[in-house]
Amino acid sequence: MITNNVVLQYDLPAPGWSCSGVQNGAGHMYGASHIYAGLQNGMLLVFDTRQTKAPLHSLTGLSTHPVHTIHAVVDCSGSMKVISASSIGPCIWDVDGGENRPNLLTGTENQGVCISLACAPPSSDLVVATFRPKVELSGDGTSSQVAISQSPTLSSSGKLGSHALMRRTSSTSFVKEQICNGSVSELRMSKSAIIPCSGNSQHLFAYGDESLHGVRTWQLPSFQSFADLMPHRRPILDLRFAESSGGEKYLGCLSEEKLQVFRVIDH
Repeated sequence: MITNNVVLQYDLPAPGWSCSGVQNGAGHMYGASHIYAGLQNGMLLVFDTRQTKAPLHSLTGLSTHPVHTIHAVVDCSGSMKVISASSIGPCIWDVDGGENRPNLLTGTENQGVCISLACAPPSSDLVVATFRPKVELSGDGTSSQVAISQSPTLSSSGKLGSHALMRRTSSTSFVKEQICNGSVSELRMSKSAIIPCSGNSQHLFAYGDESLHGVRTWQLPSFQSFADLMPHRRPILDLRFAESSGGEKYLGCLSEEKLQVFRVIDH
């Protein structure tokens, strides 16, 4: 990036929707050499940047829906896992063990359409998946009135959706703990983040709330409302948490109007 040069380029068999890599210092034997890409056809590709010809693995998903979110994490046993999300829900992939198919996280089968997934770094022991209601189509291709009545509209800018908190119980298993409601986009695959807090403080969950046009935060695992950050005039399009090498924590959010960066201070 310093010289603005492309040093490696792979051809994809389908359009890419998401990507992730292993953070330096994550403690995995592959370090930062592996990159993961989620494709529009539901596949997950594993690349080793030391092997420039083709993907290391091409893994088939549980559906052909786009993989819109990927988190590459190292679990407590030191094994590499990829937690991804498509519209059918969040999945976990055992990319070290050679399993070709992922597993859908238990308890998320009938929540609706998964539009966002946040993981608590670095081990992803906590995961929050966001869902909007399904709109079923009748035989003639029109929206079912029954399905619509079960999907109440909060306003012209949002739909009543849900955030589901899941906690890791083993290297490949999660259990659903809490659910809270929120205003979600009817069209976009939204972004969210879990902000880890030091000491005895609870983690925070941050989401670009559709009715607020800003970031709304909740305490985890209780989902107790924490704070609404300064709103925008347009919906939040992206949301990221980052921590510097010196330990400073930041939360950034982006809309068509502006970029905001907040500093996170542990109390």
